[in-house]
Formats: sequence, C-alpha cells, structure tokens
Amino acid sequence: MTTDTTTATPNARRDHASGELDITAYPAHERFRGPRPAVLVLPGGAYRFHSEHEGEGYARWLSGIGLHAFVLRYPLMTEHRFPAPLESCRAALEWIRRSEHGLDVGTHVGVIGSSAGGHLAGLLATGTVLPTEQLAGPPPRPDFAVLAYAPADLYLLPDEPVEWILDGRMDLRGALSPVRNIDADTCATFLWATAEDPPGFPNALAYATALFDAGIPVELHIYPRGRHGLGLANGVAYGEHGDNHIPHTARWAEACEAWLGAEGFLEDVKAG
Repeated sequence: MTTDTTTATPNARRDHASGELDITAYPAHERFRGPRPAVLVLPGGAYRFHSEHEGEGYARWLSGIGLHAFVLRYPLMTEHRFPAPLESCRAALEWIRRSEHGLDVGTHVGVIGSSAGGHLAGLLATGTVLPTEQLAGPPPRPDFAVLAYAPADLYLLPDEPVEWILDGRMDLRGALSPVRNIDADTCATFLWATAEDPPGFPNALAYATALFDAGIPVELHIYPRGRHGLGLANGVAYGEHGDNHIPHTARWAEACEAWLGAEGFLEDVKAG
C-alpha cells in the first residue's frame, strides 16, 4: 500500500531554528471518507536524531487504518535544551487541531511516540509544564496516547544519558518524568515494550501502574522478544534504520488498532 504525503511547514509559536515546525502530513488512505482522527507522530532517536521507521513507518500504518498522521521532527538535544522539544510538540498539537493543514480532522487528536518520542508523548499526555516555564494557559493535551518503549520515569534510567538529555540540569529529572505528573486529565494510554529491553520494560510497567492507580484507562503489552527501538517490528526498513521482523511482537500494531476502536477513538473513521 502506498500513501500520498504532503509536507507542511506552519508558523510555530516559537523559533527553534527556522521559525517553522518541521512536519510531514500523511493523509488517511483515500478509501476513508469524512472527518478522520489525527495522530501526532514523535519518532525516537535518543534526542540525537529522528528514526524514520518510527516516523514514516508509523505514519503509513496509521494512514492505512484511517487516521491522518503528522510526523514532527522536534528539536534535538544536540543543538537545543528543554523545554524546546516539548514546546515544539505543543505547537504541533495545536496546529493539527486548527486544521490549517487542510485535512478534515475529526473529534480526536492523539499522539504516538517511541523511545525519546514516547517520552515527549508522555509529557504531552500529562500536561507537563517545567518550573521554569510561564504559559499563558493550560498546555494542550492529546485525546489519547500510544507509547512504545518510552522512558516514563527518568529515575529508572542511568545517570549519564539523563544528564546529557537534561544538559546537566538533574534537578529537572522528576519534573520531566511523565509517571510523576499524572493527574485526572491524563488521557487514555496504550503502552508496549519487550522483556528484552531494559529501559522500556520497567518504564512501561511503572507508567501503567501509575495510570491504573490514578483511574486512567490504560492497556499494557509486554512481549517476550525484541530489542529497544523495534518500531513496527515488521522488517520494513526506512532510510538507515529498519525494523527487525519479529512476527509475534509485530502484532502490537493490531492490538493498538483494536484498543483505539474499543476506546472510541476510531468513531470518525468510515471506509468507502
């Protein structure tokens, strides 16, 4: 299946480099008609690069099941500091909802992220605001979140990578841990990781437990096999990064689609 793509560069609220958000839009497949749910896609890459298989790969899958997908290349820690990537994600979420891209977006706008992108997705879902930020109002939040092997608690990670991500500001470790920012407005969440992924497995368990304790709808899948950064695990490569083909683990996408339907987030989707 192929999906037509368009590149959108809307004006951002803040200038991180060019004064524009770097977003690629993947419209829902043409067999779907009417308003469609939308998803902000945040690829992983350890805040050093953007993994194409967790960006374009996810977007093409989402397009194929009837959602508009928007891949954001958020500011990286090689040139920026927090809250720059979080600000970019907030601006992208608001831009998608305003429909300035010309696509017919329905009731629901969600977020999906893997690894570093999953960390950002968790920060969006919990409405995280850093102590150093002064916002004019509450931050925008998604209606649902999908987190793949995402660091939800930075205290579960080794000090060295956390210190690099935070540019030495270890006092922000708790503030930038989604598991510590869950509140009643946190959205329903789908989580998955593998037992062979040391960072992903304990973080997924911790976040799922905290969501459950807070009464937030959550679904968690822990698969027995697969390294960190699997993506769809379907063996399709994008650029220099590809997915290992692990058929059982690859069923997470099917489980996620079923969850989206069960929670009512696909109600806008109508296939022609």
